[in-house]
Amino acid sequence: MTRTLTLLPFMLLLFVLPFPGTVALRLACLAVAFLVAIALWRKLAPPSIPCKPALLAWIAVALLSLAWAVDPAYSLGEIKNEILYTMMAFVAFFAVTRDEADLLRMLLALAAGALLLCALALESRLRLGLWSSEGLHGGSTAFAGYAIAVAPMLLLLGNRLAAAWSRGAVFALFLLVAATAFFTLDRTVWLALALQAVIALILLWRRDILKLRAGTLLACVTGVVLLAAGAYLAVQEMRFGTSSVGVVAEDVRLGRYRLGPVLHRIAESPAAGAGFGRGALSKAHRDLIPKDNMQLWHAHNVFLNYGLEMGVPGMLALAWVFVSLLREYWRLYAGQDRVASLLGVAGLTLVAGMLLRNQVNDMFVRDEAILFWALNGMLLGLGRRLRSRTP
Repeated sequence: MTRTLTLLPFMLLLFVLPFPGTVALRLACLAVAFLVAIALWRKLAPPSIPCKPALLAWIAVALLSLAWAVDPAYSLGEIKNEILYTMMAFVAFFAVTRDEADLLRMLLALAAGALLLCALALESRLRLGLWSSEGLHGGSTAFAGYAIAVAPMLLLLGNRLAAAWSRGAVFALFLLVAATAFFTLDRTVWLALALQAVIALILLWRRDILKLRAGTLLACVTGVVLLAAGAYLAVQEMRFGTSSVGVVAEDVRLGRYRLGPVLHRIAESPAAGAGFGRGALSKAHRDLIPKDNMQLWHAHNVFLNYGLEMGVPGMLALAWVFVSLLREYWRLYAGQDRVASLLGVAGLTLVAGMLLRNQVNDMFVRDEAILFWALNGMLLGLGRRLRSRTP
């Protein structure tokens, strides 16, 4: 009971994060969780925090960008939202996740939030005939990123549950998340989910956790790719009235008329940018916003946005962060502890999916960023403890 009370703010944070209109509640949960972790730090005795050089470089470059920011107050506020809050989540979850029971409790809270979110979204979609952003389920773009973050955690949850019926329930929840993601009419989510599934299949097979013949594995990978391609084309047909791949080439976010000017603007000032925050383009480079599509107020690519915000140093710092995370998870995967290997698989698929997702629409902000770093803290917190116990 005492342990559950300790984890309560962490579990509540994972539950409420995807719901719009809960900013005050989620920040209160985050603050309480962080204070609990600091107050119990000595008792929790967490291992050394991973990725420190990369994280410190990322923070330093962001703070340095205030010196040349076109709107320092805005950039400082974005640093608070995207770095301070996310690092609070990362450190708190890293410190508090001591054993598999802690991990299971938090995964169940995440699954409960996903179940409610999907139920609300599907009810609204069936009732209205379209995805409405007015309800408690939020916007379609936000849900797509949420689905990509949740999918690896459901894989991990299903593996940690012993009863066959509970594993079946987790699989049913994954199908529910996938069905809800389909109605967002977001295409990138299927590329990311396919990438995650292929990575998970290969890694689990490689460690003999998934016992399949090589031919069966190839058939599974092929099936995943074909299923994702079918969903991608079906969504495209619903959105644009055609399944032609030419529509992808015409996407204004990917075309040379969009990408070229952004890269040219970064090249004009490679050592600095307009200051931290996605709004750098709209504040300093309004001429890059198409007059016929004012929704393109940022570069729709996390690395290009960082280039506009902080120049090449910002892009390199962010790349270092992702590479450091991937390296940590590979070490867990390659270790001898089976549970640590599963954590490594979940972490590798999480980072890969989020990286791909944010190449065509930068949603590495607010609740999605907090969720990403909370999950990383949870996985690495337990993973590093397990590694330290393995001879």
